[in-house]
Amino acid sequence: MARSIWKGEISFGLVSIPISLISTEENNEIHFHLLNSKTNSRVRYQRVDEETGKEVPWDDIVKGYEYDKGNYIIVNDEAFEKASPELFKTIDIEEFVDLKEIDSLYYTKPYYLVPEGKNKKAYVLLREALKKTNKVGVAKTILRTKEYLSLILPHEHALLLYLIHFKDELRSEEEINVPREDLKTYKISDKEIKMAVDLIQDMSAKWDPEKYHNEYHETLQKWLDNQVKALTQKGKKVTKAVRSHEGVIDFVTLLKESMKKKKPLPTPKSKSQTKK
Repeated sequence: MARSIWKGEISFGLVSIPISLISTEENNEIHFHLLNSKTNSRVRYQRVDEETGKEVPWDDIVKGYEYDKGNYIIVNDEAFEKASPELFKTIDIEEFVDLKEIDSLYYTKPYYLVPEGKNKKAYVLLREALKKTNKVGVAKTILRTKEYLSLILPHEHALLLYLIHFKDELRSEEEINVPREDLKTYKISDKEIKMAVDLIQDMSAKWDPEKYHNEYHETLQKWLDNQVKALTQKGKKVTKAVRSHEGVIDFVTLLKESMKKKKPLPTPKSKSQTKK
């Protein structure tokens, strides 16, 4: 069961909708431990006081802003939240805009907005109204002591909260070296453009995310399973770190084989074929 990372409400006009925030992402990463290469023992991080050299428990750690060398202002997140709870628990929609007007460069991360309580009417009403108008709500949201600009938009049966960048967080395209001159500068002919367009059309298909898999993740998991199986069959302890240069090469070979399974590029259709 997916767990919420935040609870509050969406507010627009006189309407308030109690909601919880759930990540759209599933964490399926393969986790590794850091080991000392000489002893094979686990390496752990500690929070050490630079003056006393002693470890500091989490409960004694606070955030500090250094306004002068060695001088800090202590920032208490709980005090901030208690002083203005409406800022931390309300997603206040400021306006509605056309989704097509927002550059994809702004998008960062989506979350599901899930209605809380038995009354789902306001949630469904907002979802359907956004679908009908092709609009998205623009709001500011505070998550984990940071303010984000965000969009509220419909997705099938759900509402999404999409975190987006503030304009000053984005690097302008003018700052990078990309080709801006006229096509003639690069000696690109109409025939070459047409060939590229034809190739794209020949390779075009209906979007189907089920076709795509993380080959690296799947191959690494398969290789690790094989390594564990080989160790257990030999009667060795799996907890013991084993170095195998040949094993690494074997993994790379497996990965290359899995990547070869991609479909070959189609050959461009001839004029006689396209006329049919």
